[in-house]
Amino acid sequence: MTTCKKRIISALIALMMVFSATILTSCGEEPEYPVTVGGITVNSEPHNAVILDKNTADIISCIGYDVKMSGRSDEVDQNGFKVVPSVGTAAVPSVSAIEKLNADIVFANDALDPTVLSELEGKGITVVALEPANTPKQLKNLYCKLGMILGGKNEGKQTSEEAFDDLYNTYKELRDAAENSTNTQITVCYLYMDNGVLKTTAKGSWGNTMLSYTGTFNVFQNETSDTVDPEMLRRANPAYIFCDCEEVVEYLKTSDVLGHLDALNGKTVVVPYSDFMTQGYTGLSALRTILNTIFPSGDD
Repeated sequence: MTTCKKRIISALIALMMVFSATILTSCGEEPEYPVTVGGITVNSEPHNAVILDKNTADIISCIGYDVKMSGRSDEVDQNGFKVVPSVGTAAVPSVSAIEKLNADIVFANDALDPTVLSELEGKGITVVALEPANTPKQLKNLYCKLGMILGGKNEGKQTSEEAFDDLYNTYKELRDAAENSTNTQITVCYLYMDNGVLKTTAKGSWGNTMLSYTGTFNVFQNETSDTVDPEMLRRANPAYIFCDCEEVVEYLKTSDVLGHLDALNGKTVVVPYSDFMTQGYTGLSALRTILNTIFPSGDD
């Protein structure tokens, strides 16, 4: 074979290799890592995650990546996570405890003390704190971000999208069943205390989105402020009140304005705020509790 022919064949082989690589990339066969999410780059797949935020833990469990969880905060109190060692509170976790777990990533929230954040980053531990979601679209995006961080930009994204779609379809099925269970409009609201102030799930909140899946009417759904106007609540007089804790129930019962609400006669039910606002299986369980209260026959 002549030298010229050898050069031509070598050039053709090189072109074929470049073309094959291009085809594989276009088909999604690019490397899973590095992944950049929210301005933070994760260079390799995490295997020892410490989760300080309850909602993040719930979403990660829903996606199926809870097997990578090696530590948690005290606030991550779901039954399935209690076997995972605690590293302290979400605000001030023990850095030494996190180090001992060989953590390669920490999922936090805005409660994390800045000093602790700096110390963790100084030790080369990636800290991720993602914005919470208030709408289904935002929630799907949040699922994808967490999925890509823990599973890669291709497999992780696909796994998280499938998990979100399953959850979202369940929400919609529950709502449709609830709407078909009654011909009348049922009024509800959710209440909680924040530094001694009575609050509610107003327009634009995830809590309002959650109540929309009950097939009922949230009496505060069009309010832009989450601070409750007692007189408005008295006039609305919802058929059911769901609240964070017994403290809220006592507040209502002893109030001169709100003490005679109809719902206080057996239709005020405690659903912890930290469960109600969680966006995985725990939140789904809270939604079922609400539906089973309104539709005790089980037609939820």
